[in-house]
Amino acid sequence: LGFGQVGGSKPAAAPKKMGFGSVGGSRGVQEDDSEKYARQKFGGQKGISSDEFFGRAAFDPSVQSEAKTRLQGFEGATAISSNAYFGRPDEDPANENYGDLEGAAKDFVRKFGVTAGDDIDNLTNLLGEGAQKLQGAIRNYLNS
Repeated sequence: LGFGQVGGSKPAAAPKKMGFGSVGGSRGVQEDDSEKYARQKFGGQKGISSDEFFGRAAFDPSVQSEAKTRLQGFEGATAISSNAYFGRPDEDPANENYGDLEGAAKDFVRKFGVTAGDDIDNLTNLLGEGAQKLQGAIRNYLNS
């Protein structure tokens, strides 16, 4: 024995060390009713959502059956509109009243389309004149 040690009883066993994130075994813990319910209802599934667990929204059986019935009506269709899916009446584009929007758009294009062409011609002329002045200034500088 070393300094300060006394003989006698065997030292107590050190507690078992577990890795990071490990938890001890459950000794005598009773299973909660909600755990039994979840295990029985969803035990075979890979994952569930909280809506499914609590029976809300999309996981309501009546909502699911309504959606299945609605989708069966579109079997074989290559495309469906949201109005058809939700049972809303189709909007007739011919009945939409835009007033004289088309006429106003044509007038706008006529008025500004012509002036845009003139503006481009003016810009081209200005750039040409500027280039000639720059060329003259460079010649004067090099000759002096």
